[in-house]
Amino acid sequence: MIDQCGSVTMSTVKRVHMLRTQGGVVLTKVGEGNVIMNENTIKRVQRSYGHRTLGMVIFGQAPRNDVLPQMMPFLPPDVTIRQLGALDNLDLAKIADLVPRSGEYVLLTRLRDGRAVYVAAERTLPLVQNCLDRLSGEGVNLVILLCTREFPALHTDVILIESSRLLPGIVRALSPKHLGIMVPLPEQIGYARSQWETLEASLAFIACSPYTDEQAVAAAARELAKQSLDLVVMDCMGYTLNHKRIVVEVTQRPVLLATSVLARITGELLG
Repeated sequence: MIDQCGSVTMSTVKRVHMLRTQGGVVLTKVGEGNVIMNENTIKRVQRSYGHRTLGMVIFGQAPRNDVLPQMMPFLPPDVTIRQLGALDNLDLAKIADLVPRSGEYVLLTRLRDGRAVYVAAERTLPLVQNCLDRLSGEGVNLVILLCTREFPALHTDVILIESSRLLPGIVRALSPKHLGIMVPLPEQIGYARSQWETLEASLAFIACSPYTDEQAVAAAARELAKQSLDLVVMDCMGYTLNHKRIVVEVTQRPVLLATSVLARITGELLG
């Protein structure tokens, strides 16, 4: 039996055993007979019925061992996580070439050694797209983008979960009248305003790097606390659950943390 269209039943999948790969064609054994399935078919089988694999795309370098612990409490315990970073294969000289020029949107991200770096968002996108293509080719079930800025040009043939789409939708459903938003850099407030101003709410912004100390986060939260806010959004994947705790304690308001919101939705889809 030769599978050309990728249609395989659940009972069949349970009995499939990998034998070998020859010239890009995967040979499998089903019961007493042989089934020949191409690689795309195998990937669809893995996505539908195999163990769950989550792809993470990072604008900096993988792994992000500061972000992952914030997400793990909300993900299934048996999920396999595959992290790829846009800057993974770049040395410091090539990363320096991505430093933002005048007028370019600035992203603050991290290297695997913990250093924070600034990169130009648009010039980093081809590297991000390459990560998406690689993860799709590996047959992951879902991909999450560890950035809260919206990038419409990015595309993949698996489900792509973006905080830039999730957070505004959730906040819109909550209908706050007065919204506080924390972003990493003062230069990002203009874009953040354009992203959030579609809500029928007054907006208060504060900039605070997630890679600074807790005292700076508390100081930023005190500035937000001076406003009559209904809700605070921590609009960066670098903010941690501990940062959220500080902001909740200082402002005495509900707080949405981009990282944990993304993780909860991802866990729901993988569960």
